[in-house]
Amino acid sequence: MNTKRLKEELDAFNAENKKLKITMGTLVVMGWCVFLIIIATFTQLDFSYYFPATWNPYDPAFLKLKHCIYIPQIPVIFFIAALIGKRFGITAVLIYIILGLTIFPIFALGGGLSYIFQYNFGYILAYIPAVFIVAFTLKDKFNYATIAKATILGLLTIHIIGVFYLILMAIIHQDPFTHVVSWIAMQSGTKMIYDFVFGYLAILLSKPVKQVLWLSMG
Repeated sequence: MNTKRLKEELDAFNAENKKLKITMGTLVVMGWCVFLIIIATFTQLDFSYYFPATWNPYDPAFLKLKHCIYIPQIPVIFFIAALIGKRFGITAVLIYIILGLTIFPIFALGGGLSYIFQYNFGYILAYIPAVFIVAFTLKDKFNYATIAKATILGLLTIHIIGVFYLILMAIIHQDPFTHVVSWIAMQSGTKMIYDFVFGYLAILLSKPVKQVLWLSMG
């Protein structure tokens, strides 16, 4: 295989997707990406860490062990955006959403059309603009600074839209303010730190995976 030609094709296979067409290979990759989102939805990572529970470092109860259950769905979304770009990435997310609303209970709390009234559905909808923003940010440069920028912008997009949707659902359900605060803390609290770290690493991982996919697709 011509190494120079392969490099040119690999360079063209970027987040902009200027030369990618819908082929059997791209359909398979999109299907694989949908499967990744589903797997991430039902994957739970348990992180334990100590945090200061009091202001007195000499207090025996100064450090308290806390557990955080993390679902790595957002890093997978960023990985997909960096891997196949905004056009195919958004298509993969749309397929996931349509399947969850119509056929299979593949969301975290089930599925069906009634899921649009769930508090966390806004975060899922926000994956669509997040894919666009991450892919668009990465389309010209793929360096550490740009990856950090894409990760931050993607995170802000998801969590801002998710919180506003959550508040809207709380108003519709006429839930108390304390209920809303607890949901926001659960969805957009400490979890955002893990989202950034794993989201950044997921985008980094997309480059070698992209090279392997490109070689396997011809």
